[in-house]
Amino acid sequence: MANSSEAARFKAEGNSLFQKQQFAAAYEKYTQAIEHDGQNAILYSNRAACSLGLGRYIEAHTDATQATKLNSTYAKAWARLATASAGLGKVEETIKLWKRAIAVLPVENLSPAEQKQKEQYTSELAASVARNGKNTDASAGGPIHVRIREENKPWNRAAVMIKTVLGPSKTWNSSAWVIDHAYREWTTGLELMKQLRPMPTPAGMGYFGRLDAVMIMSNAVISDTRAFVITEQDFLERYNKQVMFELTKTKPWTDGGSRLVMEEAPKRLARQGWDDVRPALSLTVRAWIMRAFLQDNFANGTEAALDFYTSALEVLQWGNVRWPGVPPEEKGAIFRDSFIRGVKVLRLDAFIKAYTKNPGPTSKYSLDQVRAGAQDLIDEVTPIVDNPPIDESHYSFHLSFVRYPLASGYSAVGFYHQHTARNIRNAQGPLSDVIEHFKAAAKAYTQSAGIYPQDDETHISCLHFALDALLEAGSPAGEVIALMGRIQEAIPVMKRIWEFSADAVSGRDVMLKADMDLHDRLLKRIQEGSLTLGDVVSRKDL
Repeated sequence: MANSSEAARFKAEGNSLFQKQQFAAAYEKYTQAIEHDGQNAILYSNRAACSLGLGRYIEAHTDATQATKLNSTYAKAWARLATASAGLGKVEETIKLWKRAIAVLPVENLSPAEQKQKEQYTSELAASVARNGKNTDASAGGPIHVRIREENKPWNRAAVMIKTVLGPSKTWNSSAWVIDHAYREWTTGLELMKQLRPMPTPAGMGYFGRLDAVMIMSNAVISDTRAFVITEQDFLERYNKQVMFELTKTKPWTDGGSRLVMEEAPKRLARQGWDDVRPALSLTVRAWIMRAFLQDNFANGTEAALDFYTSALEVLQWGNVRWPGVPPEEKGAIFRDSFIRGVKVLRLDAFIKAYTKNPGPTSKYSLDQVRAGAQDLIDEVTPIVDNPPIDESHYSFHLSFVRYPLASGYSAVGFYHQHTARNIRNAQGPLSDVIEHFKAAAKAYTQSAGIYPQDDETHISCLHFALDALLEAGSPAGEVIALMGRIQEAIPVMKRIWEFSADAVSGRDVMLKADMDLHDRLLKRIQEGSLTLGDVVSRKDL
């Protein structure tokens, strides 16, 4: 039986879970109704509302669009389409849709319900216009870029280390292999994208270029998101043109979410075979992944990113169940376990980020889902993690798709326990439960750090989070100092590659300096005799 603090947490998170269960049940009922009456705008609009409640903006956009096609004067359908569009980060489209929702309402003699709708839609329109004014720069909210000497960039330092030290000594457990490979993939994708050229055709102006740019760039993002580097101001414009070019050639599913793909892909396969369906599925999934990453890093659109990652993962997992005997060589590399694992990591990271933006027991992002996603990765990778890479050509793959996912899983377990502890503490639950969760968080973060290479900045970040958890719990000074010693030892090793990274610019070194200052203060107190290694120290004491 759950204790009182756990029961309180389950009750708080249960409200959100219960609402999602209600939306999911209603979604299925509307789906059944649509099967009997596919021309009813209200059914599509109401199913869109259910998708919005579930945070599935792509599906909501599809259904609301269909509702407006069936009844162009249905204000609620336009409003739900606007809401879905906003969730997907389509700011300018959202403004137009809110205007349309207002326009289809009566001009005068409004009923009380219509007056309330008009006031709500007008308020949403004003908010959308305000957001658009704050987001005129396409790169707003994107990664931090600073002027760094070419030889100091992490991937260039990594390349030198591989050539001079790691390669000759056959040392595989280094982040150099990961960032070097991912960055080479990323720059290859950028160069392919630059080959896109306008070309006159009998039907008008068209484009000539390569069809594998999105594939290679998405491979880079899945391998290591830190390889994502923009050197040209018109990147987004170029990327959008590349996607549109590839869309016209492979004809993927662009107007719907995972449900539409799962309905139509088998029919298309029966008609046209794998040579047609394979590239369409690949581009659909890869475009969702890239869209998610861009939304999260350029538009502060973590919710939209989570929806795109979820849609991609649903299609991938469904495809392997739907076609179990078809090898990846036939149905596509996106159905390989390693690729799916990479998407799981991206989705889990996005989920954690979404929770962090709205933490606490009332968050619509359940910590239990963080734990479930983390455990899924741990269970999947643990049986294969001890199989070392065969040779240099396998080093980066083993790290990116075996060890790093396992480390991400343990890090997410640490996040789960740390935030569960804070929720119990804030609810004034039993101190023993708070301490238990903080200790579990420290253990999980330490496990994660031990899996990452020591020269990866994420290794040292996990040690910092473990230290933070130990101090929040209250721990023996000897245990705290020992962990600080690991951080101190890792700093120069990490800086061989990551001294000048985005994390460094955004405050990593300030955080590490604070840890080392605390380390020095504790050692001084021990030397002075005012503290012993067995004394419990906590954040409030320091």
